[in-house]
Amino acid sequence: MELFFTLFKASFKREAQYKFDFFVNILGNFLGLFADFLIIALILIRFQNIAGWQLHQVALMYAIIEFGFGVYRLIGEGFNRFEELILSGKFDTLLLRPVPVLVQVMLHKIDLKRLGMVVQAMVVGLWGIQRSTFPNSSFYCYLPLLLLASVIINLEVSIILAAMAFWTGKNKDIIILGHYSTRTAATYPATIYHKLFSHILTLVIPFFTVSYYPLLYYTGKSDNPFYLLTPLFGIITMTLLSSLIWRSGIKRYSSTGT
Repeated sequence: MELFFTLFKASFKREAQYKFDFFVNILGNFLGLFADFLIIALILIRFQNIAGWQLHQVALMYAIIEFGFGVYRLIGEGFNRFEELILSGKFDTLLLRPVPVLVQVMLHKIDLKRLGMVVQAMVVGLWGIQRSTFPNSSFYCYLPLLLLASVIINLEVSIILAAMAFWTGKNKDIIILGHYSTRTAATYPATIYHKLFSHILTLVIPFFTVSYYPLLYYTGKSDNPFYLLTPLFGIITMTLLSSLIWRSGIKRYSSTGT
């Protein structure tokens, strides 16, 4: 933990040295993603609901996913740019340091402008909570765990997609398809999609386990308490899978000799 904060502090100082640019970037991220939510809001205002889900309920789904994605982009930008380490040969230097490689990659770049994404998700989420009624009041105790699960799932998905660069060299297109597209899809109810795609977002890239299924229970659309355990199953599955793929990639990696 001390190592984490040391690396984070060093990255923070590097990113925040240009204060004006720093705050402009944060504001730009906030407004950019908020515009995305406004599009969702305009659609729902026109059609009243999506598959029985009201705007404030979709806002909660959106906020949970975007909060996890925003925190991941804040502290895990190194995974998003992992191909640069592979192609430049800089990954070799990480292997030589007495620090876990995953931690080094994750904190290779702290992207502080992503704070705007986190704040935007919190604003939308608070708006959705204020307009929602929950049959089970334990939601307020459960929500922090849900947000943490969203962060973990986003990080583990990024580890898997980053590891693809061990085999493919470049992986930007894989990241766009495997993370950006699926994370956006998970901000809508599962019932609007074909069952195959819904299963993918539940079992393969399990974003629905931290958004759709828990909210089914807490919005009163289902009385199945099993849905409250889906984030745990999503985390366990992704932890095992990401660990396996990352370790396999490390074994396959051939040093550039730099």
